[in-house]
Amino acid sequence: MYKTRRFSLICLLALLTAGAAGQKNVQSPFARYGIGNLEQQGTFRTMAMGGISSGIRNNLTLNYVTPASYSSIDTASFIFDFGLDYGVIRLSEGDQSFWSQDLNFSHLLLGFPVMKGWGVTAGVMPYSNGSYQIIESASDAVGTEDLLERHTGSGGYQKALIGTGFSPVKYFSAGVNLFFIFGEITRLNDLVFTEDNNYFNTRKFGSSAMNGIGWEASVQFMAPLPERKYINAGITYTPSLKLNTTNREVIFRYSSIQTSNLAFDTLYSATVSTTSRIPQAIRAGITFGQNDKFTAGADIVYTTWTKASLPGAYGTYSDVISLHAGAEYIPDKFSNYSFFDRVEYRAGCRYGESYALYGGDNIKEYGITFGTGIPMRRSRSRISLVVDLSKRGNPDAGIPGETRISIGASLNLYDYWFLKRQYE
Repeated sequence: MYKTRRFSLICLLALLTAGAAGQKNVQSPFARYGIGNLEQQGTFRTMAMGGISSGIRNNLTLNYVTPASYSSIDTASFIFDFGLDYGVIRLSEGDQSFWSQDLNFSHLLLGFPVMKGWGVTAGVMPYSNGSYQIIESASDAVGTEDLLERHTGSGGYQKALIGTGFSPVKYFSAGVNLFFIFGEITRLNDLVFTEDNNYFNTRKFGSSAMNGIGWEASVQFMAPLPERKYINAGITYTPSLKLNTTNREVIFRYSSIQTSNLAFDTLYSATVSTTSRIPQAIRAGITFGQNDKFTAGADIVYTTWTKASLPGAYGTYSDVISLHAGAEYIPDKFSNYSFFDRVEYRAGCRYGESYALYGGDNIKEYGITFGTGIPMRRSRSRISLVVDLSKRGNPDAGIPGETRISIGASLNLYDYWFLKRQYE
């Protein structure tokens, strides 16, 4: 009965994921370029530690960013991880500001062992977000503001993966993810005469649907130290991948006095099938820690976006580096007297650069993270919480300032599904 309820809960959350996999509506002007804003990758445990992953190995949680870690999954266990996040963005430029918020799906992961030292993980998560809204008004020669430019975007791309990690010898593990990227971004550009109905408004509609299969491979090296301490190092390589792309573009004009925005006259229409290229990336990092007590680490990620090819998208691209650092501390994991001593406390920081140039400039992003892992009663399962505060842009240089707060919660279920209980 207990396993049936657990299985029913997992099925329900999987169905909710299918319905919640729509794109985020947190709007950012930087999402207008390329394939939109790239989502932070990782579970809430690693994201709360600044996004480190290369040296992270844990038998209770999944780390899909580094597939070599799958070999740490316990024999006969089953791990399920489902997360939601709430995001708020504040944009500022001059004396103007704009707020946007949304609650959305973050990730769904399933992990289980094949045998000791060999694990498998599958999951789905957002890859990029193309939601934005930019509105500008202009004055005519008389000084009346009657011309409105409105640029909006929606949609994004998702990532589904399945991977395996294997430890052929002690202190070494290798793994690989096979992933599928899919989705569509839609962009609308309107030129509207708000005061004079004698003019025809113009709308440009564009959409870019992409899908394709890629892979990434990683290795981890584990060095045990005295007093249950350790050093782990890892590296992950993601080669460039080609995505089948269908770009559609329609330009039409319409009158404001019509009962709907149906095109009065189609000026241009075309559908083109082509290929996009997402560039290669390499991630490396190291962690130092003590089992069941603390973990500290750092990662560096380098992506060659100058080699990207994204037909139908706006923007010029540059190679980027991101840095991640963080730590986790557990006062007393096995305490029988204090609940707060069993809680996992996490903190971190990160630095990143935008792959798309904004006004010819590369946008720097700085973020700090906090989180906790709350153990569930009489179980190895836990609830993970994360708070991510980031800032980018420079209003003094004509680049909108963007402050973002993201709050996430995930349910990490751990159970021995392949063992038969002698007593219920």
